[in-house]
Amino acid sequence: MKLAYSQFEELENFSRFGARIDETTRLKLVHALRIRACLKQQELSPLAVPTQISVLLALTAGLLDRVPLAQMAEAELAICSAVVNIPDELIPQLDSDDALSAADRALITDIAKQALMDFLPEQEEK
Repeated sequence: MKLAYSQFEELENFSRFGARIDETTRLKLVHALRIRACLKQQELSPLAVPTQISVLLALTAGLLDRVPLAQMAEAELAICSAVVNIPDELIPQLDSDDALSAADRALITDIAKQALMDFLPEQEEK
């Protein structure tokens, strides 16, 4: 994600000069805007580690790419609220330095996906 964000900053600066950008570049810019939106936290209100991991997994899985930019804050809140659906036995692992298994990542991603169903355009909900 750090690399994607660095590339975004370069593309953002380049696009400010009015240069024409292709569709792939435009999609990278829009994805990075979503990264920026999710990285903003309210002052003195840090997110718990399981919540941060859930949001970051949703970002890296591209789940938020289909959410309209105007609804990003609400979508992130929906993911934060869905963290209660993570099984209790997984929470200690999220707070540790141990890497998550592919199955654990998939489980958290599925929980986030369910939380985002209300934010998908109607034709994509199926």
